[in-house]
Amino acid sequence: MNPMEGAGVINTEQVVFFLLLVVSVGLALWKGGAPERWGAVVILAMLGIEALAEVVLPSGFRRVDPFSLLTDFVGTVGFGWLALQALRIWPLWATSLQLLSLSAHFARWADLGIPPLVYAVMRGTPTAFALLALIFGTILHLRRQRRHGSDRSWQDWSRDTAGSDPFRASFSRHW
Repeated sequence: MNPMEGAGVINTEQVVFFLLLVVSVGLALWKGGAPERWGAVVILAMLGIEALAEVVLPSGFRRVDPFSLLTDFVGTVGFGWLALQALRIWPLWATSLQLLSLSAHFARWADLGIPPLVYAVMRGTPTAFALLALIFGTILHLRRQRRHGSDRSWQDWSRDTAGSDPFRASFSRHW
């Protein structure tokens, strides 16, 4: 047991992560468009799974953590859906980052010699960057809204609208 555990020592990385969490989710819910708010919901779902996991099966980072695997899977699928549906770039970044977190579990499963600290960093760091992507996406949404008065949120995948959007029409003319 680490002599510093339980001694009231502040873990700077955890404080930074929770500040990022509060700022990203709060800003997205308060000022974000629909995709940013859905991104906040994905983060909150991941947080809920992790909170439940700590009660049921706390992680020791020595083996694949099934709840954390589920959390990263939910994040990957949630952000992946947003990347396909939203007219935003940040969900693509968040999906890619969550894929990195997801791959950490497979790396841990394939090689039990990975030190627990390395597994913890591989699992958690990409999610922290996904929080930054959500903040960045919300700020870009606010800029577009301020500049243009509105900001379309979702793709329109119907065939009849492909030529009706001036942006798409001008883009497709080049091909």
